[in-house]
Formats: sequence, structure tokens, C-alpha cells
Amino acid sequence: MDQYRTPLFDAIRGFIDEGNAPLHIPSHKLGQAIHPKWKAYAGDEIFKMDLCEVQGLDDLHQPKGAIQESQQLAADAWGARESYFLVNGTSSGIIASICTVCGEGDKIIVPRNAHKSVVFGLIVSGAVPLYVNAEIDRERGLVGGFLPSALARVLDENPGAKAVFGVSPTYHGVCSDMKGLIDATHAHGGLFIADEAHGNHVYFHEDLPSGALALGADFACQSIHKMSGSLTQSSMLHIGEGCKELNGARLRACLQMAQNTSPSYLLQASLDLARSYIATEGHDLLDNLIGMVRRARERLGAIHGVDVLGPDLIGGHGIFDYEPIRLVVSARKLGIEGYELYEILRRDYRIEMEFGDYYYGVCVLGLGTQESDLDRLVQAMDDLSGKWRGRRAPLAWDEELPPMPPMLMTPREAFFAERESVPWRNAKGRISAELIVPYPPGIPTICPGEPFTDEVWGFLDSQYRNGRHLHGPKNGQLDEVNVVAE
Repeated sequence: MDQYRTPLFDAIRGFIDEGNAPLHIPSHKLGQAIHPKWKAYAGDEIFKMDLCEVQGLDDLHQPKGAIQESQQLAADAWGARESYFLVNGTSSGIIASICTVCGEGDKIIVPRNAHKSVVFGLIVSGAVPLYVNAEIDRERGLVGGFLPSALARVLDENPGAKAVFGVSPTYHGVCSDMKGLIDATHAHGGLFIADEAHGNHVYFHEDLPSGALALGADFACQSIHKMSGSLTQSSMLHIGEGCKELNGARLRACLQMAQNTSPSYLLQASLDLARSYIATEGHDLLDNLIGMVRRARERLGAIHGVDVLGPDLIGGHGIFDYEPIRLVVSARKLGIEGYELYEILRRDYRIEMEFGDYYYGVCVLGLGTQESDLDRLVQAMDDLSGKWRGRRAPLAWDEELPPMPPMLMTPREAFFAERESVPWRNAKGRISAELIVPYPPGIPTICPGEPFTDEVWGFLDSQYRNGRHLHGPKNGQLDEVNVVAE
């Protein structure tokens, strides 16, 4: 297909040019009632594009025109059978995928380092999760890959499991053996749902890891805004060419349930344009970016006390490949935690990283990354190395996740059970009625239906006392938590 075409964007422009009297939603009426401060900064034209389902612009929930054509172009670009625009982020695609494949009581295998939106999918669908742990690199303090051999054992022990959920690449760039995982899933009669929030760009350059759709995944949930240039919150759900058991009507119903009934045309237009841009110019853009990142990685690795993750990880701890369009930096040899590194770079050098954890500061790069920004990072780390050399002892990893608690109730049962709020000090041994997730990176420590074991309670307590941001409990505080009533 002609990837230079942008049918939805063109339709929006055409509607604006018609000059219709805007007696329809939204109330700002093509930008007339937008605050003057905002218009002075952003200009007029962008607000004219903030439209609803007017004549000629199609309907996201039942597309037959420009949106349908745009989605077909997206399917062609990513090598999918069908593609769907998402305006509620990749989370909505993950929830819809799980609900499409699984119903009440159906089993789905989920790595514990999956995003919290998976748990929301379990709550809505009533599916029963079979949690499995990825490999852990304790020397580096890094969550590794999910081994196909480990998956095969779980599938053998749980015949009839409907689906497997896989994350690749992770926030830290770690890629599992996706083909091995997909093949094992299919050999046992299941469907494979891939979380490619951080991997939607890999389809457009041969030096990047293979995409899950190209390896046979049945579903691929992608944050186009994270890595392929659309506006924040805009994503896509792709259905693989080989997916044989898809209930299309159920999928569309689940997408309607998970998405906004007034879908933003700004977000949809950005998906149309981002697809065209990466499909036609992406290889050259990525070629330039890969070179920039390679040079920055080499320069960072030469700085005293600084480590940066890279392809040397491949082959250990279930790591099959590494996605290089990110710089994951550690100053642990200088005694600086990743959390602290994040704050230092923001405060002293005006560098905003994606996030920090105990060992690492994560810089997620993208098509718009400038070499001058990478130069600033290298210079800042070099300056920081000189100032901190010899001031502290190297860090030893003390933030290993606690052992996974047993599932005493399904997430849906616990979420909808009668609950009570108890003081944090009294939560040990009680069954959680909510998620508690150190964020970022959004990996649940405890899910609804699991008890607060001593190890889980101690880990979360230390996270909170050390100032980590927690999603789930009220106001992010651990004063009280919701548990299943006794």
C-alpha cells in the first residue's frame, strides 16, 4: 500500500476547509473558545482539528471510511492482518486483548514483570493468572528474560490455558526469545499476546530486534507515542497474520468497552501521520539514531564509575536480544542510586530521564532525539564522575523483589469482594483488595487476591520509607490499605 497516504488527516483537513458552521461538539468551536494564552503559544490550526464524529470523518468504533483506510495502512506497515487505533493508550489494548481471549475462569500465563494494566484485564475478564517470574541478574540488579523452557513447563502443567502474555522489550531494553515463547504457546493450543509498548519501532530497521508480529504473535499492543512519534496516549492493537481463533465481534465489543466513546481526532490523526512517517522515513531516521546512540554508549562506557547496558547482556539470564534505542545508565560504582541519579541530572544538569530505579537511570530515546541532547548527558555523567569519585562505597543491590505471594483469590474475586481499610501496620497476613505498584516501572508487588506476606510487607514498607512513588494505595500513601473483609 502507498504509505505516503494519510487518509484521516486529509479528511480532517478537508472538513475544516469546507467552512461548516460548527453546531456540534466540542464546545470550543474550532478553537474560538480556547484560552488566549494557549492559542498564543500553540497557534490556531491545531484546535480546529479537535473534532468529533462529524460527517466524513468516520467512526472509530464502526469505521467504514477514512479511519478504516488508515487502519488498513497501519496493518500493512506493521505486517498485521488487522490494526486498531487506540485513544486510551496501550492499556486499553491490553485489557481488550485479554477480555477477547479469556473469560471467567480461563487460565492465562503472565510474567510477573508485566504492566499493571494486565491485572486490570484480569479483573474485567475474570481470567485466572498463572504468574511466572522472569530470570533475575542479581549482579546487575536487572530483571532478565522469560525463558521458553520455563513457559513450556507451565503449559504442560496447565493444559487448556487460553493465552500467554509476553513483554519484550522491557523498559530496560531486555528482549526475551519471543519466537520460542510464541512457538511454545501455539504448540499447546494457546494464543500469544505481546506487549510491545517499547518495541513498535523495531519493524522498520534490520539492526533492531525482530518484532513479535513477524515472529507469529496473535496480538501486539503497541504504544506508538512511546517509540514511533504519535501524540501521547495514542496506541495501536494489531492482530497477527496467523491468528486463527479470533472472535472479531468479541474483539470489537471489548475495544468499545475499553475505549472512549468520544475518541480524540487529534490522537487518531497523529497515529495516521506517525504511521506514514515511520513507514516511509523510519529506516533513515533509525539509522541515524542507532549511530548516535552507539557513539553515546561508547563514550558513557569510558567514564570512570559509569556503566551502560548494551548488547553484551545477550546470552545470560534469559536475555535473547537487546533493544538499543535507549541508554540505561548506572553510577552504582560511585555509590549513587538510580533514583538519586535521576534527581541529580534533573536538578543540576537540566536533563530529564524517563525514570530511575535502584541501580539505573533510564533514558528512552526516539525518532526526535538530537545528538546535542546525548552530548549533554555524556558531559553531565563525566562531570558527575569527577565530583563523586571516592566519596561513597559502591552500591550492593538490596532491592530484590520479594518472593511472589500465593494467589488465594482471583484478582476479580478480590477486587469485587467486600473490603475494609486497615492501618498499614495491621496489613500483614491480610488479602489485598488492590494493586500496589512501585511506579515506574509499573510492575505490581502485590495484586488483588494475594496476602501481605512478611517479605512483601517489608519490601513495600522500605520502598515507601525511601520515598518511592507507589500506585494503588490512597494518595500513594501507606497509612492504610484496602484488604478483603474477614
